[in-house]
Amino acid sequence: MNIFIKEKTNYYAPIKYVLKLIEKNRNVEFQFINNVHKADIIWDHENEISEYFNYEFYESLEKNIENLKHRNIFSDSVVIKDEESNKTDYVTTIFYLINCIQELNPSEEELDQFNRFKYTSSLQHKFEVIEENLVEQLMDKFCEKHQIKGSKRNSRFFISHDIDTIYGSFLQDGFWALKKMKIGVILKLLVFELSRKQHWKNIDKIININDEHDIKSTFFWLVNKGKGTQNVKNADYRLRKEAKLLNLVDQSRNTNGLHKSCSTMSINEELQKGNLKSTYNRYHFLNFRTHSDWKKISDSRLNFDCSLGFAEHYGFRNSYGKAFQPFDVLTNEPFDFIEAPLHFMDGTFHKYMKEPTQNIGNTIIDFYSKNKENCDFSLLWHNTYFTDYKYNSFFDEYKKILSFIYESKIECLTPKDLIQENKLEW
Repeated sequence: MNIFIKEKTNYYAPIKYVLKLIEKNRNVEFQFINNVHKADIIWDHENEISEYFNYEFYESLEKNIENLKHRNIFSDSVVIKDEESNKTDYVTTIFYLINCIQELNPSEEELDQFNRFKYTSSLQHKFEVIEENLVEQLMDKFCEKHQIKGSKRNSRFFISHDIDTIYGSFLQDGFWALKKMKIGVILKLLVFELSRKQHWKNIDKIININDEHDIKSTFFWLVNKGKGTQNVKNADYRLRKEAKLLNLVDQSRNTNGLHKSCSTMSINEELQKGNLKSTYNRYHFLNFRTHSDWKKISDSRLNFDCSLGFAEHYGFRNSYGKAFQPFDVLTNEPFDFIEAPLHFMDGTFHKYMKEPTQNIGNTIIDFYSKNKENCDFSLLWHNTYFTDYKYNSFFDEYKKILSFIYESKIECLTPKDLIQENKLEW
């Protein structure tokens, strides 16, 4: 299909970018041409046969981003329309959603005490669409409108583990056991402590349970210890002293990555401090701001990040189910790394949503079953939830999910897979 987008305009690059995403999503190929008369679809604000698009949006993107708050863009539904003709701008809506334009210049009221964009500030909360893969639906409608025949693939999983603490079991599991009057558990924990085989120092256990289900996963490590910025607790370990654990991950053909700490250190400084050769990252405490931290990621050695999720609720923070290459609105081109949105986190269900533990596995499985195509679901399960004591039932839910993945023959992905599949040819 031949595509014409008027060059030297403020909408040329964003519209081309969305079409490049559709190419990846549907396994199709567009021809971008300079001859408007040979084009099947045209974007030209001065041409009356052009595809409808909201020209004012791109003016605001260039000159007045305050106009791009979601309350100014969407009135009664999450789609950009022309009020008079009722024509729908699928492409601009996709661009807005997938790149978190609502978060471009957040006010203090839109941020929580940790400087994170709040779920309650989002359009996903306002319109109750956090569980809707809206971008996929918009791509469906665009392809139907223009009779674009592509293909979809079965949804898959990307599984990871943030290693925040490995020495906390004696106190936390011990306090739980004391409240339950489980003296035998306290004695076991004491033996673990004395033998230096702490219960949460369980990387081998995680690897073994994953291997039983033919799954490889990614482990994200903190390089800074103790209290960090905004009084957030970083690691309770020193990474360079835990080289055996990182080697175990490497030798078992799993993957290590950086868990960018809450600190004033740059990404590259943390990679150097931890002697990490990895180019993969997730921000600790999901403590990052999309556009400003995407710039920091792009300026670093990283080529993969997986921090884009709301701590408060599972689902689609950017209304999309796949990894993607974010767009830099300042340089008017894609950033040079892949972002894999985070969809499910143990702490979200436990600490924020207060979901009954026995429901968590089925909630994730049901969510997958409603989105069987074209999603790469990111699942985060901390090592602290692989326990026989305080969080014992969470371990059962994790095994329930892994059994579903194994029995359903669902493919599991690595950061390398996601980078190779989603890198745009720009």
